[in-house]
Amino acid sequence: MRLWFSPVLLVLLSAFLLTTSPARANRVEIPGVGGVTLTAEYTPPPSGNTNAPGMLLLHDCSGLWIKPGVMAARPARMAGLLQELGYGVLMVDSFGPRGVHEVCTTPSHDRPVNVQRRAEDAQRAINWLKARKEIDSSRIAVLGWSQGATTVLSLMNSDNPGVRAAVAFYPSCAPFLKLSQRYQPAAPTLVLAGEADDWTPVEPCRDLVARSGMDTFRLVSYPDVFHDFDDPGVEVHVRKDIPNEQHPGQGVTVGYNQAATDDAYRRVFKWCSRWLDPFHTYPYEQRTSRAPAPTPVKRQ
Repeated sequence: MRLWFSPVLLVLLSAFLLTTSPARANRVEIPGVGGVTLTAEYTPPPSGNTNAPGMLLLHDCSGLWIKPGVMAARPARMAGLLQELGYGVLMVDSFGPRGVHEVCTTPSHDRPVNVQRRAEDAQRAINWLKARKEIDSSRIAVLGWSQGATTVLSLMNSDNPGVRAAVAFYPSCAPFLKLSQRYQPAAPTLVLAGEADDWTPVEPCRDLVARSGMDTFRLVSYPDVFHDFDDPGVEVHVRKDIPNEQHPGQGVTVGYNQAATDDAYRRVFKWCSRWLDPFHTYPYEQRTSRAPAPTPVKRQ
């Protein structure tokens, strides 16, 4: 199966497929660390596809589910888009099986499910995905949002996570600057972040990418864009219930930005195509770039 998209098709995908309804997912169980049985939603590739690429999606700190039976919009939408493109998609729930609803309102050092535990979950989920007969085990990628994106960076800090590409939407990069050894992800990794993000600031990510010295570690940032910029229906506002660890008591600003989302999703599809398609090679680009300014938004 050839996984390649022309620039025109990529634009069409980002512009029109964002309205695609989520594909039907199947509930699966995956053995976790410490005797926990993880639950996950698996969207298989289109009927008849064999040797398909696979994608693991990692939810943010609010969890995979809004309420029982209602999945969060971002992973549901991304799963539908990727399934349309021929992927098998696995969405693992790190919170529900442990009796946790969300960890956004808990300081990072006190969270009952931390990034390290979620990276262990992600590795178990990747191994499960690689064992599927309809999935090409050599063409697996991982994508995460916020805490899930930080989990992606943690996973990529291991020697052999078993993935060919990774995408991290607005991760917390600061912890990886404190490592005793220089951070160098084990697979090509794309970071997408808003320059106005006051929850997980972009500057540590710039430093992390620059210090890595790797052409396959990239950052794209969006001017005047906040955290959760691809979460549909979320107007720009300040969440006072979130502990801002950079500026205590101020809360954090979150909000959707259509222009940044369109550009970011186009880059996601292109990035994954680049590294998962065995038939094409692409020239290296600069490690960091500043995307064109999207439509301005007012901070409320």
